[in-house]
Amino acid sequence: MARFKSDEIITNAFQPHLAPGEQLKHWAYGVKQPPIFLIILLFLLAILPGAIAVALLTKEYVIGLTDRRLLVLRFSGKLNVKEMLEYNLASMTPCKTSTGGLFTHIEIMDPARPFIAKFHRLGMKQNREHAMAIAAAISGKAA
Repeated sequence: MARFKSDEIITNAFQPHLAPGEQLKHWAYGVKQPPIFLIILLFLLAILPGAIAVALLTKEYVIGLTDRRLLVLRFSGKLNVKEMLEYNLASMTPCKTSTGGLFTHIEIMDPARPFIAKFHRLGMKQNREHAMAIAAAISGKAA
């Protein structure tokens, strides 16, 4: 299940985006899948093409919490960064977070740059711990 076997791959992906002196504290791998009704519809039409379509419509992210910002990198393949979003921790917009048995959900309700993803506990080594620490930091809840 683990998407990345080494934390070094993730931390290296964030290095070009860090300001001088900025420290990466936590990172997590997550996805945003199409709505469940669309997934069901695609699978009802045909299983193999439906699975391919869902895979193509799923967006993959790594998020990183620094001492100053939350960085969101949307990527494809072996961490080929397609898009970067950043949120200043000092002026963070409202967030909704939750942790269940399998997933930690993070939603940032910024009107200009909204972000929603779920982070599977087995997404990578210590993904659950990192995702929960990030969720606690941006939502203001104690971990």
